[in-house]
Amino acid sequence: MRLLHARRRLLLLLGVSLLVVAAPLTVFAANQNFNGAAERQSAKWKTTSASISGTKWHEVPGLGITKCTLHEVSETATLTVSGGPVKFRAVIDGVPEAPMKPGIVRFVPSGKESVTYTFVANTAPFEADDDHRFDLQWKSPTGASITLHAGAVNLVFQRGTQGCS
Repeated sequence: MRLLHARRRLLLLLGVSLLVVAAPLTVFAANQNFNGAAERQSAKWKTTSASISGTKWHEVPGLGITKCTLHEVSETATLTVSGGPVKFRAVIDGVPEAPMKPGIVRFVPSGKESVTYTFVANTAPFEADDDHRFDLQWKSPTGASITLHAGAVNLVFQRGTQGCS
């Protein structure tokens, strides 16, 4: 009887161990992943208000960052906004056709509210230069007025090696 319980415990332990190893491998295989050796970070914040209206994209003032990066970059933005619905996207080197993942995100504030998003992308040298500009952009999908009361961005990245300023 003791031998039977010992075997059951061993099989249970092996099953749990297999799940612990297999689950991350399955997630890795099922998703499009970025990778790199993130070793640096840089942050910016603003506490002065800014407002927009209309349906065109605008850069969120004061939150752009230029850094020498290579491979995976993640940009986390925390914003306090009020007004109508708002869309955000993170753009690298002024190329709006290829926003950082997950792409365009939408938020509908109820009064003055804060929201946080994380955007990710891979960077590579362009004309032997690893300097890249990271901008957060926003727009009103309905044309309603939107006010940014405060914001912060944090960039986590691997330092590039080519043509760094």
